[in-house]
Order: sequence, then C-alpha cells, then structure tokens
Amino acid sequence: MSRPHDSFSVISINHEVAPLEVRERYSMDDAKVATLYTTLKNKGKVEESLVLNTCNRFELYTQCEDGADAEFVLHTLANAYGVSPDELAGHLHLRSGRDAVQHLIEVAAGLRSQITGEAEIFGQVKAAYALSQEHGYAGKTINRVFQKGFQAAKLIRNSTTVGQGQINIANVAVDLAGKIFGELRSAAALSLGTGEIGEKTVKALRSRGAETFGIASRSQDRAEEVAREWGGTPRLLQDLESYLPEYDIVIASVGAEEAVLTRKIVKQCSSRRKGRPLFLIDLGLPRNIEQGCEDFDNVFLYNLDDLASIADENLAQRKEAVVDATAIAEQKSEFIWNAILKRREYERNQA
Repeated sequence: MSRPHDSFSVISINHEVAPLEVRERYSMDDAKVATLYTTLKNKGKVEESLVLNTCNRFELYTQCEDGADAEFVLHTLANAYGVSPDELAGHLHLRSGRDAVQHLIEVAAGLRSQITGEAEIFGQVKAAYALSQEHGYAGKTINRVFQKGFQAAKLIRNSTTVGQGQINIANVAVDLAGKIFGELRSAAALSLGTGEIGEKTVKALRSRGAETFGIASRSQDRAEEVAREWGGTPRLLQDLESYLPEYDIVIASVGAEEAVLTRKIVKQCSSRRKGRPLFLIDLGLPRNIEQGCEDFDNVFLYNLDDLASIADENLAQRKEAVVDATAIAEQKSEFIWNAILKRREYERNQA
C-alpha cells in the first residue's frame, strides 16, 4: 500500500493529463536534463534520480532521503521550469511508493502510451535507466524498481496481446497518410529526421508500397546510410526549401528545439505546387512544423494529439488485453514494493 509521502515517487507530465502545447512547454533538451540531474544531486535531499524524456512524456523518478518527499521534488522541478509549484501541479501525475512502481511497469509495457502497446517506449525507458546508471544517479531503489520493472513489462508483452503486431507511432502516421491518399504508391513522401522514429517511418513507407520517398537528415552520411538500408532519396535537411515542392506527404520527427518546417517555407512551396494538396504529419515535441503552415489552401497539418483518435480505435481493439496487463502490473508492483520495504526494515534493524 502506498503512503502519500513515500520517499520514492514519480512526477509525470504526459499526454493523459497535458495537451500538446503544455507538453511542449515542459519538454527538455539533453542539456536541460543534465542541468536538472545536477541540481537534484546538489540539493542534497534527493538520493537517486532518473529522467524519462520522450515525445509524449516527461517523467522524473526520485528516491529522497528521510524527511523529504515528492513535494520537495515538485518544488525543485517547478523552479527548474521557472513556474510556481501550483501551476506545474495542474499538468502532472504524481505517484509514490507502490503506485509509482506500477506506473513504471505500465509505461514500460506500453499501457500508458498514446498508441497503446507501442514498442518504442520500452527501449526509451531502458536508455533513460542506462543514462541514470552511467552518471551515478541511480541507486538501490531505482536499480531494484527498474530492473524488476523491466522483467514485469516483458512478462506483460509476452503473456498478453497488448503488444501484438508492429505498433509504433511511425506506423500509425504512415497509415494515416495511407488513409488520406488511399494508395501510397501514387504519392511522394518525405521523412524529416533519421532518428529511431524517422527510420521506422521510412521502413513503414516502404512496407506500405511507397515507391517515391525521401529521407532528410542534418547529416548527408546519415541520410545515405538510411537510404542504403531502406531505399529512397537521401536529402540534406538544410536544403528542405529546395525539394519540398516535390513531395505530397511530409512526416517530421526531428530532435529540434525550433520548427524545421516554417510557414515561410510552406508558403513558397505552395505557390510551386499549383494547388496540389500537401499533407504534413508532425511527430516532434517540441513541434517540428509551425502551426501557421496550415493557413494555406490545400495544406493539411496533423500533430501528435491528432493521432489520438487513431489511438482510441487501437485501445478499443486491445481493451481486454489491457485489463489483463494492468492486473499483472498491479500484482508485480505489489511484490516489488513489499520486497523494497522489507529490505529497508532489515537494513534499519542492522544499523
């Protein structure tokens, strides 16, 4: 049973409680995450910390010393964002003790993803844990919770149908493009970004019949590497303005603090496309495509939250599996948390 002030907690700003524009406001780049880690360590009351930072969620897991709890962490995080704790508290989930463990298992298993059951989140949680470990921010509690949590998440994915099929946000975006165009073979598509989502976008385009597609990266070498693997034309992101008019569908997943596709570029592109529709799908957070791009005739912009309706359809299909998976997460979190409490009691008695 969790207590309101357990020393282990998670603060989560995610798609369940915060719309896109709010998540965008509270997203952090790698430099800001590094600064947050250092600040928490220097505060002295936070013994362990781990940041999970994806396109749909920012989460801060902490283990505090006696006398400090999630409220202390909330104040520290609010200060990092430059807002009041009350303002920040209106856009987050705060869970502690066993509930925080269950939350982690559900996140790692894809139960709390916008596309229920998607697989990328497991790798993202593992990468966040590896970073925390590498820099010495993880300790006994976070190590125990995450290592056991990974086992529980694997059990859920292997013993239920919640992750059945190739579920990921890139596939959903390409399927949306397919619904719009009907036949991807007749459309020219462009993937902006060659990270994990960008590469999966290219793979999905190819598997769904796209014959004309481009791959844009800041690095010519990286664009050519992805093109050799999946086909398509390598492009330099910096030259986007020159080749954008050639494409009917643009799917963006670039790690950038500012939009890479601006209203100005789309305005110039529209005049050269002579009325042909242009579909833009923005998978970035912060957003890669300026909202003003949809101001022009025959330009249609979709973002992460627009994928929510597709996510709802996906959830309805997996409702029964989610019930089974949640029951496993609840059972495993109880076991993990009780083991941690017993270990702490043993250590106190030995001290």
